[in-house]
Amino acid sequence: MKQYLLIIVFTCFGYFGNTQNNRISILNFNGDHGYVHQSKSAGMNLVEKLAKENGWKVVSTGDASIFTSEKLLQFDVIIFNNNCGNKGRILSDNQQMAFQEYIRNDGGFVGIHCAGAIWNEGGEFQLWYEGLIGTKLVDHPKVQSAKLIVENVNHPSTKHLQKEWTVTDEWHRFSFNPRKHVHVLLSVDEDSYEGVQKMGGDHPFTWYQYYDGGRSFFTSLGHTKEIYADPNYQKLIAGGIIWAANRSQIETDLPVQNGLLLDLDADNNVLVEDGDKVSAWGNKIENSIRKFVKQDEGRKIKGSGRPQLKMNVSGLNGHNSIVFHRQELINNHEDAFDHLTTGSGFTWLSVMSVYEQVKGKPGVNSFFGNLRNTNLDKQGQFEGFWGGVNLENHVWMSSRNGLEKGTWNVNSPLLLAKESFKKEVYYLVMGRLGAGEDTVTMELFVNGIKPIVVEPFPVNPNANPSKMAIGQERDATNHPGAESFDGEIARFLIFERPLSDKELKEVSDYLIKRYTINL
Repeated sequence: MKQYLLIIVFTCFGYFGNTQNNRISILNFNGDHGYVHQSKSAGMNLVEKLAKENGWKVVSTGDASIFTSEKLLQFDVIIFNNNCGNKGRILSDNQQMAFQEYIRNDGGFVGIHCAGAIWNEGGEFQLWYEGLIGTKLVDHPKVQSAKLIVENVNHPSTKHLQKEWTVTDEWHRFSFNPRKHVHVLLSVDEDSYEGVQKMGGDHPFTWYQYYDGGRSFFTSLGHTKEIYADPNYQKLIAGGIIWAANRSQIETDLPVQNGLLLDLDADNNVLVEDGDKVSAWGNKIENSIRKFVKQDEGRKIKGSGRPQLKMNVSGLNGHNSIVFHRQELINNHEDAFDHLTTGSGFTWLSVMSVYEQVKGKPGVNSFFGNLRNTNLDKQGQFEGFWGGVNLENHVWMSSRNGLEKGTWNVNSPLLLAKESFKKEVYYLVMGRLGAGEDTVTMELFVNGIKPIVVEPFPVNPNANPSKMAIGQERDATNHPGAESFDGEIARFLIFERPLSDKELKEVSDYLIKRYTINL
């Protein structure tokens, strides 16, 4: 097998026009051991063309010796470019280990077409690789035209497409349907092609996922030489590269961006371990609040502090949620949220549902909070802001200014909804606090911009809250789970200012439509 190495560095820009993209460094790999597609060189040429158009650096090679820990460090994305392994191994044991290490350390991966037919790597790595792809290619009918359905129009790889896309290609059947484990971008309409190689009516064909510490984008498209000349396919691959390189924030189309401090989206930046247990939930906004991580400290059973990723929830229009059963995720930036209750004001929004609550501290079943129950400098106590539900699932919010002890009082007003939430029904809950250093207004909203409760809040500019927790009222290592809620969160946003009524309506309308919240 002929091996070659080609390094290309370009500095011009193409249709994506993102000044960050020029920093993307790509390993364009086509080393194989088996069937060789006539379109293989077209795939390699396409990535080099995209590099030229977008100012990326690309190393094109079929030589697997580049798979060392040191050499892979230079790349933002590794592409397996239509390379088959249906007859034997491609990577040695050490090369496999280097590849796994790369992915586990925030690496990006793009798999094209026959990258899903690498079957002979052996042992644990083979199972790991099939997980990285999402499934395994099994067989296919004759090459023919078929109709693709675009399931996600917001991803950088599919945002240019119409709802349907007709393509001539090879329509693989997979070893199992990956939908429960990945975010599907394109699926093929099985009624639009002939052959017995089908998936029972649900046939994903392009998807992305967060996998074992890294990011993986895979498309089974790419059999014919002609598809690599299709501008729609070129943009699909370019968008997959941009996403895998972590140069793009998915769902940046929130209608209001100014002051957005935190965006936790269960569809993105969720790292799991042991199947579906959440080890970290990443902030989509590029700032110092990078991620919320699992908290086992103080728990009798190790690992019990991890919530669960729930994929493709029908009640959320197919989006994901994080399921909390008295568990929490903690952000370790001690002071990131302090200013929100000491003058700047805030707006938070939570797409969520509730289960039956377990009695801990009566009425305190929090889904978020950054409370400090004892200030280290002794100048005040009980600072921060939080939200939760009581034992009857009436939602509430509150803020504390550190001037008085106690759960609820004039310095810690309780905004409590009169009506209880129905279990396992999804709601949009919002809280808003005015800006200023005197007495400001605090408001609670449910499924609309008319506040259901309004209370005054005396601001203390010297208050000193603590770390922010999701699923808990604080970093409660002394009694984890005792003041946590049972339910799901699909999206959680915090703005570091009070949104205007117009802005609040724009954001709430967007979330209600996106997650199909029933009003």
